[in-house]
Amino acid sequence: MLVISEFKKQVKDPTRREAAQERFRLARRFLNPLYPLILKGYGHSKCTVQAAFGRAMSHTLNNVIQGEYPNFEIVPALAKISNGMLSTLEVNTCIRASNTIQLSWNVTESTIKDYSQWDDQVILCAYDIIGEQAAINEQQVLRRDVHMTIELPSILHARPVHLYLFLHDRDENLYSRSQYLGLF
Repeated sequence: MLVISEFKKQVKDPTRREAAQERFRLARRFLNPLYPLILKGYGHSKCTVQAAFGRAMSHTLNNVIQGEYPNFEIVPALAKISNGMLSTLEVNTCIRASNTIQLSWNVTESTIKDYSQWDDQVILCAYDIIGEQAAINEQQVLRRDVHMTIELPSILHARPVHLYLFLHDRDENLYSRSQYLGLF
């Protein structure tokens, strides 16, 4: 007869555990300054706070953090701070002049599809990853406005910022997938 109840203890690889912990730490550090946006951009009416942030963490761990332990790196262009059904903008220009960001886009009947409307609000997020500071536009800018100019807050002056763009409907229920515009 064969004894099947004996359990062989598995030998755990400490570097594998450390690698997972480091990836999680990097993802959390990257997403923390964006927390209020992520709760809105990933959430919906039947979604808990933990589920919304969990979706963002999952995307970040699987797509944004790349490399091998201990040389992990964050690839900001692959990050998403919102995910939804609204159509995105066709950005023409994005310019940083000193501490001002100027952005313009096209709006045509073909770019407004699905649940999108002319009065969807445009949100531009400027994110200094190293300084762990993020800011969004205060003034209301709509899809139909076709351009926006914003002044960066003093904490982002003379700092390189990654720009992310997304939209939400008038009731802030529906969101678009965020677009990465680049490092400025």
